[in-house]
Order: sequence, then C-alpha cells, then structure tokens
Amino acid sequence: MQHTNTRLTLQPGSECIIRSLGEDKKIARQLARMGVLPGSRLRVIRLAPLGGTVEVCIDGGQYFALRDEEIEALDCEMLAMPLSASSVVSGRKYRIRALSGGIIFQKKMQQLGVWPGAAIRIHDHPQYGYQIELLPEGKTVELGRGEAEKILVEAPGEGKE
Repeated sequence: MQHTNTRLTLQPGSECIIRSLGEDKKIARQLARMGVLPGSRLRVIRLAPLGGTVEVCIDGGQYFALRDEEIEALDCEMLAMPLSASSVVSGRKYRIRALSGGIIFQKKMQQLGVWPGAAIRIHDHPQYGYQIELLPEGKTVELGRGEAEKILVEAPGEGKE
C-alpha cells in the first residue's frame, strides 16, 4: 500500500495509521499524554451531533474523544474509509475491507456479490449516487447512501488503479 500522508477522513469507520502528531507542540504533547502516538492505528467511532469532538479508538482498545483541533493536527495514512467518504474517487479501484451493517444488510450484499476481499471500481451514478463494478467479472451494483456508509474500502495503493 502506498504510504501517503493525508488528513483523517471524518466518517465513522474510517481508519488510519498516525504518521505525525503535527507541528503544534502543545497539541502534540496533549495527544502523546493520551496515548495517541505516531505508528498507532486510529479508528473513527462516531462524530458529535453538533461537532466539536470525535470519538475514536486507538489500536483497538482505548476509546476517547478528540477535539476538532486535535484531529486537524494529525497526519495520517488512510487504511480504510466508508465507500461514501468524499476521499473515495470515482474510476479508481478499491478492495472491500469490511461490511459494518446488520445481518439483513450482510445477506443482501452477499446476494449481490459484495463481500470483504472483493475488488471493486467506483463509478458515479446520477440516480443512486453510488455504483460499484465488481472485478474482474464487471457486474455493476447500485447502492444507496446508507448502504455505501456501511461498506468499508481500503485506500488504493500504488499500481492498484
């Protein structure tokens, strides 16, 4: 996977590896005291309804809230994001990492051929908003926004497009 630094995609389910705590020394010290360190895996759990804080999980165990300015300071390598994330680019190839919906959603996706490990290409769809092409067979599947939010995809790497 390509190691590019980027800002954290603020959507539940997004996951990254922290590369740097940023240039603001005060914020970096604060993050380090909380256990947010370069090399840590960070996952967005939920966003506060009125903004201001983001609930995160570090390395799969410690849950806490970070303020917007702390999130903004982080320099991350994105590992996974919901299909609905603004950083997911139409025309690019991705791999489905996980399905986060319930059993009915899981069964529906399985019937459509959408499951973890599947290679897909994203296409814009004027009516549905999300259309994926299952690779290599080329079958297309239309998805609504709610469905797209429950499908986590891995960030494309060098040579995967």
